[in-house]
Amino acid sequence: MSFTSDHYVTADRVRAAYVRCFRPEGSKALHRVTVEGWLLRHTFSIGQLQKSREEIIRMLLCLPAGLRADVGQGGTIGLMVMRNDHSLWTKDMPDVEKLLALGLASGLMSFCAPRDRWPSLPDGFPYVRVEITQFGVSVN
Repeated sequence: MSFTSDHYVTADRVRAAYVRCFRPEGSKALHRVTVEGWLLRHTFSIGQLQKSREEIIRMLLCLPAGLRADVGQGGTIGLMVMRNDHSLWTKDMPDVEKLLALGLASGLMSFCAPRDRWPSLPDGFPYVRVEITQFGVSVN
């Protein structure tokens, strides 16, 4: 996989990937995974997540480098509205929630602290980490 332009991540691209992978709670799909995002629970098709994995990685690599496990060890979810070049890819937190959910379900993102500790973090926001390094996906 090659590195990508910072502008690969867009709200439209995130929404399209989310819709492609999403499966409603209680759907008949046998191979699915459910994750707790920042605000909502999300259920995805494992097969569609696998097919979209490279696209999800490319989008996550556009986020600020400080969120990556090998650079800055993560940061506040509020940083996820920006690209690495500091331009905004979205102004809507629901888009951030979608990208976060895709990352969590793919094993490419994690929360830095347990949910019960979030209120003690600055502004009460969760801190997240992109589990992708310059050499691939980190293993915890």
